[in-house]
Amino acid sequence: MQNKQELNLEQINLIRQQGLRPVIVGCIINDQKLLMVYKEKYNLWFLPQGGIKNEESVSQAIKREMIEELGQSFFDNCQTDFIFLSANQVNFPSKHRGSRDLFTDQGAKIFMKGKKYLFYMIKSDQQDVDITQTEFNDYQWVNYEQGKALAEKIYQKGKKRITLDIMEKLKNNKIIN
Repeated sequence: MQNKQELNLEQINLIRQQGLRPVIVGCIINDQKLLMVYKEKYNLWFLPQGGIKNEESVSQAIKREMIEELGQSFFDNCQTDFIFLSANQVNFPSKHRGSRDLFTDQGAKIFMKGKKYLFYMIKSDQQDVDITQTEFNDYQWVNYEQGKALAEKIYQKGKKRITLDIMEKLKNNKIIN
């Protein structure tokens, strides 16, 4: 894995100008296993994630989103040297385009065509997630085969594709087993 320099605010804003919502995805690793979370409302296993707010740095977004997603006590046991893994994009089908308001940092309205996912590795020293501090109903630490089986059930084609892709990269780089 090649560690790239963090995107700056101008680069993040350029993603928005392309009609893409920039999204942080936490590939949280503990003992060569990847954290996946489950949301019953959507009957969906996925990686913790969330959008980057206007004029928010990547590091700020990772911290804010992972605290929102997993709770402060869990995040306090994560290392803060986040490592960029890869980026991937999902273009929405025409019926879902423009489904959310998207603005540049200067306030210009943008027609949202999809999402640009930025995957970062976050190492955790803790395995227990206090699910009551999260919006999720369950979680699992998975190896590659377990994670692949959960990801194969993702009904959103784009999310399924990018989840399987990042898992393959994590396995090939011996980050997960």
